[in-house]
Amino acid sequence: MIRRIFRNTAVVAAAVAMVAQSGFVVNATEVSTDKEQASTNNDTVIESTYNNTAVGGIDVAINAYLASGAADEELALMAGTDPLEVETLSASQDSAQSSAKYSQFENKLMADVTDYMNIRSEADAESEAVGKLPHGAVATVLEKGDEWTKIESGSVTGYVKNEYVLFGDDAGEYAEENCDKIATVTTTTLKVREEASADSTCLTMIPEGETYEVLNDEEEGWTKVLISDDFSGYVSNEFIDVKFDLGKAISKEEEEAELARQAELARQAQAAAAAAAQTTTVAQTVQESASAPQQSIPVDTSAVSGTRADVVNYALQFVGNPYVYGGTSLTNGCDCSGFTMSVYAHFGIGICHASYGQVNYGTQVGIYEVQPGDLLFYNNGGSRIGHVAIYIGNGQIVHASTERTGIIVSNAYYQTPCAATRLLP
Repeated sequence: MIRRIFRNTAVVAAAVAMVAQSGFVVNATEVSTDKEQASTNNDTVIESTYNNTAVGGIDVAINAYLASGAADEELALMAGTDPLEVETLSASQDSAQSSAKYSQFENKLMADVTDYMNIRSEADAESEAVGKLPHGAVATVLEKGDEWTKIESGSVTGYVKNEYVLFGDDAGEYAEENCDKIATVTTTTLKVREEASADSTCLTMIPEGETYEVLNDEEEGWTKVLISDDFSGYVSNEFIDVKFDLGKAISKEEEEAELARQAELARQAQAAAAAAAQTTTVAQTVQESASAPQQSIPVDTSAVSGTRADVVNYALQFVGNPYVYGGTSLTNGCDCSGFTMSVYAHFGIGICHASYGQVNYGTQVGIYEVQPGDLLFYNNGGSRIGHVAIYIGNGQIVHASTERTGIIVSNAYYQTPCAATRLLP
């Protein structure tokens, strides 16, 4: 603070001297700013009047003096310091500020445990547990002590024991070995290539802001990402931001609410399974004819027991549940077509357990004409459909995506859709 005051005082003094010695007067037309170009004539007159006053002249002189590069040399001489020493000090300060190897973990810690560790209300092992910090979760350090550290993560603030956590770069090195990475798209539309080359075949295109699991970031200039299910491709490092995929703390109240939610979903899933059993014959018939995409299997909408909003709301309840290849359980795990099959079975609509077969149901519609409750299909960069999702409105879908993400809500055009069908009236 003292150094800043000294510097400001010295700069003003030097600038005043310049004004006094040279009669430094600046007209409005000599000061080029974006604001001036857009100003009215009245604004220009005001600025010109101000700049021709003593105070205005000093203000302009200060700007010119700092821009000239003389300020640092002048200050160094006034302080009895070599200008080179000042420059070296500034460089060393900048170096100290960027010394962290893993900037994502500056002032952060991670739980170094197999499952989770408790977050206490006080720095005492006997105090109340207010939450949990799971394996792979990160927290902000508020106060670091010898034995306990006060942290904040998610909605939880409390204390964790230092012997079970890793700080800063140690946490970063641990994450490098044990945590997944995600790539966020930073350009409007990014091409996904079959190989790590700009000349390779474009499999699909993905939109800005979407995130994807990193499979391999060792190719020079390219990163391999997982788009959905087992569909992957290469994207240019120039247009993505790669970070570790880290969790956060869970409060005691959040944990209890999640347990209650899962219990209710299990009850609903049992009801859905019973409904699905009634449509087994229809599903088997379609499964046998799924290889003929030109056929369309009509859906009896008179048997539908819910509206589009009902279907969307029901499907959204299962967000956060696991992805399991070949699974059909909305609570214990399902794949993309198992998810859509089980959701629609709850409303009396029987469809097969295959994304390439489900496209044959109902009525085909344009991929940009979908309404909430419609199915959107993706061919994963190939000629055959390999993924399906439920459109929920506002350009979003809910789907069983990958083993890492489970059932999630995504941008409907997180990869280019190839077809859409309507099962609801």
